[in-house]
Amino acid sequence: MNNPINCKNCSNQFVGNYCNLCGEKVFHERDKSVAHFFDESFHFLTHFDNKFFRSIWVVFTRPAKISTDIVQGIRKKYFKPLNLFLIGVILYLLFPFFQGLNLPLASHLKEGYAPYTRYLVKYKMSSRQLNADEIAFKFNSKSPKFAKVLLLVIIPLSGLALAALFFRNKNYYFDHITLAAELNTVYLYFTFFIMPLAFMIIFFIVRFLTRTDIDLKDNISLPLYSLVFGSYCYMSFIRFYNERKLPALIKSILFLALHMLIVYFLYRIILLSVVFLFI
Repeated sequence: MNNPINCKNCSNQFVGNYCNLCGEKVFHERDKSVAHFFDESFHFLTHFDNKFFRSIWVVFTRPAKISTDIVQGIRKKYFKPLNLFLIGVILYLLFPFFQGLNLPLASHLKEGYAPYTRYLVKYKMSSRQLNADEIAFKFNSKSPKFAKVLLLVIIPLSGLALAALFFRNKNYYFDHITLAAELNTVYLYFTFFIMPLAFMIIFFIVRFLTRTDIDLKDNISLPLYSLVFGSYCYMSFIRFYNERKLPALIKSILFLALHMLIVYFLYRIILLSVVFLFI
């Protein structure tokens, strides 16, 4: 019979290769070898790649499959939706195709919440003794640093929207926020990566063939986003909430409207408020 081992992490006594309390692996002197160091690194990279790409593939081909598995207790096969979203945010920080939801102050002054923006500008002008141009410069330099990180607030707000639409289902908020993370993962990857990249390729081909420049992004992006994201929500609601087709269609339209309100109104107000705190 094997002798009990004291876990170096939690001091629990156990038998085997892994602590039954905290999961720490038994440490051996050979674990300090250079070969083991590179072997573990290689294993992590290949495991990460396989699991990440497999998870992304399932997210886009089987709407709400991962979220459904997670709330049913199946949690090891794929990356969690929140982790996929966080990876997307990191990729967006490193390789931004376009400004996304980050707008210069002049654009914020043209949106429906412009009175609130003007109030913040006037307050900073009086409290900090800055003119409008100085405030705009400070805002435009600080805003990109906050805009991408604050994308995280979209998930809990979307979870609240789902909880309101499906309150009769009596799901835990955990269930709603799990699906919200998956839905917003699709929104993030499609809107910030797939769609901009597709536009770049199409515009390059058109320019190469016709020697002319076209810019249809504003006319195409919103309808395309609405169609793709709305359809994804429809299929997700059928799978995740066992919703019938007609109610799922109605609620997907309502959620799309609520999601646009969250992304293009509430998120931007939160972003404005946070950035102006640091001006």
